[in-house]
Amino acid sequence: MGGLSKRKTLFQQLDAKEEQALFLDAGAVLFDKSKFPPGRHLDLAKINAAGIVEAYNLLGYEAVGVSRIDLAGGVEFLKELQKKSNFTWLSANLVDRKNRQPFFSPFIIKEKTGLRIAIIGLTGSGASNEPQERENYLIVAWQDLLPKIMKEISKQTDFTILLSSLSPLENDLISQEFPHIHIIIQSGTYSHNENPVLTNNTLICQTEKQGKYIGQLRINWKKPGKWADETTDATLMKRQELDRLTWQIKKLESQGDPQSVYKDTPATLQAYYKLVEREKTVEREISDLQQQMSQSPESSTFNNTFLAVAPSLADDPAMEKIINKTRDKINSLGRKGTNDGTLSDYVGSQACMKCHNEIGERWQRTHHAHAYETLVQKKQQFNLQCLPCHVTGVSILDKKQSSTLSLPDSLLNVGCETCHGPGMAHSVNPEEAKLNDAPDAYLCLQCHSTEHDGAFNFEQDKKLVH
Repeated sequence: MGGLSKRKTLFQQLDAKEEQALFLDAGAVLFDKSKFPPGRHLDLAKINAAGIVEAYNLLGYEAVGVSRIDLAGGVEFLKELQKKSNFTWLSANLVDRKNRQPFFSPFIIKEKTGLRIAIIGLTGSGASNEPQERENYLIVAWQDLLPKIMKEISKQTDFTILLSSLSPLENDLISQEFPHIHIIIQSGTYSHNENPVLTNNTLICQTEKQGKYIGQLRINWKKPGKWADETTDATLMKRQELDRLTWQIKKLESQGDPQSVYKDTPATLQAYYKLVEREKTVEREISDLQQQMSQSPESSTFNNTFLAVAPSLADDPAMEKIINKTRDKINSLGRKGTNDGTLSDYVGSQACMKCHNEIGERWQRTHHAHAYETLVQKKQQFNLQCLPCHVTGVSILDKKQSSTLSLPDSLLNVGCETCHGPGMAHSVNPEEAKLNDAPDAYLCLQCHSTEHDGAFNFEQDKKLVH
């Protein structure tokens, strides 16, 4: 939830007028997975989900699509959250298994700047084509209901937006079959930003997962309701190039001031200067194309920007209260956790240092050695979703993650055994019980995933471990 506080500050900086702006989310906002084991882990996730709803109320969202991930707490739990939501949860195809009636509103109609805008929600079915029988809902195929909905709203509205957690292929098919769906915002598909793609007469949009960016789409809509085609495509290509350039520049700047960092590698420094120069050129070209688009009397135009929820943004005080209250509830429940398992194969890093003292001293100066402290500082030391990546002996793939709540102090960090394996047998007989001498990238990426550490580079960052 931490990014929500800065997101609120970013929203305020946008200075978006209510009669001109729509705040929408296509879904997959409440949980980080579609299934949780019953018990404490699910209870903690529900507390976090309730906090997110309260935060979205403060942010001013008007509609959110229901995705399969948002159902991880069950339909009844989401229906309860709906009562506390100031925004509308949308899904036309999530229906009661018994009576085939939708649990949530299929669509809403909003009026902005004189336009009547229909907002529809469609829920994706996830990995399987249909939920398990024990679940009390069905996810109906969009082909069975979307034609009827479009016919119903066609006479009431001027503009249509679809909030979809369907697959990109299905969204593409919808755009080709329904040219009067003018925008599709798709959810939970990519771990990076995707510039809008114009298919038929539909813009398909996607912002990366985890809320690190906000997508801002500015629209100049003109009848007869056709997006600018050739010019728009040219703009998209330029924006894609600009995104690549920006990423390369930030990668080079992440190590520090390029003039200092690359002073001994003039070729790299020269490449950096060329990237910066090209970035400015592409920005001018995009501006020129947008000017051409605005001069076309018949074309509807758009301008898409990805706004970073940057660490430099100030935390909104009102949002911080919601976040802290949610964290306190999570920790309160987490403190009651117990563990009936054992971690007898782990000895802790201090035991390793008896023989590997020099390596251990280097490790003690790294972030890994203080990983648990960062949770304590953020009051997340009882959060089962965070703990496995900040301790030793329990991975994020373990089924008994609740064991993290009763670890000994010696394992409350990312220690030697996280990378090299349990050390008990090795400490007794080092010659016979060999450990994993060179962990591979897969092990690191369990925690240093794109969602949590977009700048992670295995070959480079493994040198920082000790």
